[in-house]
Amino acid sequence: MRLIRLDLKNFRQHADTELEFRAGLTGIIGPNGAGKTTILEAIAWAIYGAPAVRGTKDTLRFNRATGRAPVRAELEFELRGERYRVLRTPRSAELYRAESGEPIASGISEVTHQLTRRLGMTRREFFNTYFTGQKELQFLAAMGSAERGRFLSQVLGYERLRVAQNEAREQRKVLKGQVEELQRSLGDPEEIRRERAEAEARFAEASALLGATEARQSEAASRLADLEPAWAEVQGARERDRQLREELRVAEARLERVLADRAEAAAEIERLAADAERLKELRRQGAALAGLRQEDEELRVLAEADSRRKTLQKQLDEQRQRVEALMRKVTEQEERGRARDDLAAKLASRREESNALERQLEEAMSRWQRDRQDVDARLRILRDQAAELKAQIQQLQEAGRDGSCPTCKRPLGSEYEDVLKLVREQFELAVQDGKWHRKRLEQLSTEPAEVGASRDALTQARKEDERLVKDLNDVETALAQAAAFRAERDMEEARARELAGEIAVLPEGYDEHRHAEVREGLKRLAELETQITQAETRLERQAPVKKELAEAEEEERQVRANIAAHAKGRADLAFSEERYQELNEAYESARVALGEARLALERARGEGEAARQAVDAARRAEREYEQLRRSIGERQRDHGLHSELDQALGALRDELNSRVRPELSEVASVFLTELTDGRYNRIEITRDYEVVVLDDGEEKPVISGGEEDLANLVLRLAISQMIADRAGQTLNLLIFDEVFGGLDEQRRGGVVRLLQRLQGTFEQVILITHIESIREGMDHVVRVAFDERSGSSAVVNESPGASSGELLAEDLATLVGG
Repeated sequence: MRLIRLDLKNFRQHADTELEFRAGLTGIIGPNGAGKTTILEAIAWAIYGAPAVRGTKDTLRFNRATGRAPVRAELEFELRGERYRVLRTPRSAELYRAESGEPIASGISEVTHQLTRRLGMTRREFFNTYFTGQKELQFLAAMGSAERGRFLSQVLGYERLRVAQNEAREQRKVLKGQVEELQRSLGDPEEIRRERAEAEARFAEASALLGATEARQSEAASRLADLEPAWAEVQGARERDRQLREELRVAEARLERVLADRAEAAAEIERLAADAERLKELRRQGAALAGLRQEDEELRVLAEADSRRKTLQKQLDEQRQRVEALMRKVTEQEERGRARDDLAAKLASRREESNALERQLEEAMSRWQRDRQDVDARLRILRDQAAELKAQIQQLQEAGRDGSCPTCKRPLGSEYEDVLKLVREQFELAVQDGKWHRKRLEQLSTEPAEVGASRDALTQARKEDERLVKDLNDVETALAQAAAFRAERDMEEARARELAGEIAVLPEGYDEHRHAEVREGLKRLAELETQITQAETRLERQAPVKKELAEAEEEERQVRANIAAHAKGRADLAFSEERYQELNEAYESARVALGEARLALERARGEGEAARQAVDAARRAEREYEQLRRSIGERQRDHGLHSELDQALGALRDELNSRVRPELSEVASVFLTELTDGRYNRIEITRDYEVVVLDDGEEKPVISGGEEDLANLVLRLAISQMIADRAGQTLNLLIFDEVFGGLDEQRRGGVVRLLQRLQGTFEQVILITHIESIREGMDHVVRVAFDERSGSSAVVNESPGASSGELLAEDLATLVGG
């Protein structure tokens, strides 16, 4: 893997950072807190997502970024000869090939999965091997012995053997369980053979029983067939007798109904004759009351006129009352309107006084503002003059007699004391004048009494104007209302005259007592007319009732003849219930016998089928037994093969791991000799993967903090070297973040020289530190500084050999420009 470019937007303190990575040894240098480690955190976040950064996605945002400003990291890198570009935000991610505009993977999880698969390392393996962060050199020391061994096997590619061995053991366990389960389900062969013999004997017995049952069923069917003709004949005779009895019952019921209808018709004819006599009397009484309707209509017209007269008279009285009330309102409003001219004259006079007071207030305000502005301007002049004189005094004192005059610029010489005294006096005079003007300005900041009095007088005058305007408006309103009331009065008087005219034309002479008598007579007439109508309606039934009587008599004759015919039919049929019961018992006995024979036949067939199925099941059990026996043998052979594979993989892992420690010790010893200039030339990795430094072949019992950092560093470098050389990994990148720890200047130089040597294996080596002295050993230098004004980090490419003054100037220029 080779880094090419990193572009950050609003990622922590990097508001807008773009950084290009080149081959060789690159130093990223800057003070603590400038944002150096954040660059590496952004690289890890671009590749592995949220698990690679501190905090939550909400803490990634630059704290001065706007609410909708995007947080983004874009990393371009090369892997196995292909260039990739990954673009990640807190809520999305996309992976591209450099030459394509379409993503090859989208989504946070999918992009992380694709990058992990293509790199061949999990996030933890990447961090613990190629990416060394602050205080992470002791990562192996923090692990247990088993975990350290497993980690080295993992990063060197040997872990695949452990995975294969676990899979072999897992399959062996599965095979063992299958063999045990199959053996438990494997039956007894003698029992299986015995069950087959019993099933075949049972099948033979069932076949013999089936033949006997079929003969019995044939005999029962023949007997039932012999009884069928006589049974059918007696069933038909019984059904005909039942029909005749039902028809006879219906005819007798019909005769009863006909006789009742004939009696009802005769009675109704008698009632209708009585109704005809009563109708004559009702018509005579109704003729005597026929003239009352005309008289009632005339009285109703007079009653309506009388009611209308009373209503109109009441309305007329109310109308006259409204006219009198409107006359009073007109008088009242005209009386109020007589004060209009006097109020208008007073209002004009008061407005002239208000205008004069307003001009007086404006003049007082102008004088006050003008005085305050003059004092303020004079005070500023005096302040400038005092400052200039103070500067001249300081200039004279600093220059002494060798100085020149502040105004004419000629040399002072012996006149120095006089000029200094004169300037001091001018300064003191300016200070005194300034104090007086400042006090005067404070006095003028308060509104003068003259202005306040003028404002109060103007306010009072305006209130009086408003009162007069309101009174004048009230008078005008009163006059307008008087005119409106007068017009309304005229309308009401016209309406009163109309009402009086309507009353005069209404007819008179209404008699309420006679009208009540007429109404009572009309009620009696209505009752008579109702009774007449009812009687006439009933008499319309005379002809239909006579016809119904004749029809009933004819129907009675027909029904009696029908009853006689049904009785003769039953006598001719000569049906016997005893003969029917005798045949029924014989037929039912034959039918039951046939049913029992059929049921027995079905049972015999079922038993035969069950016996046949038992034979089939016994033969199938024999076949399944043979199949299970063969399957158990095959799984037992597979179990043995997986046991052998487990032992072989374990031996291979032990062999490879036994070679890892010596080789890792050898590579780390070379690095240690280089870094310590030969003082220590041997480092060993124990069986528990503990790091032991040897001094003249003897274990060094106590090592300093710097020596411990050095030992962890060479172990880290050795692991990376072995991964690049032997484990088939394609990464050629090393990143170190503040790894010098307690190393002194000499050993720091040794580390830098060692890192320079690694360029043959690792194309890119990136070293992050706050130590300036290592810059001369770098191929490229990137400076990271923090701008307090913008609250963001600034990244600048520098020359490795630049001086401290040049670096400071460049940093200042970057911050100012940023």
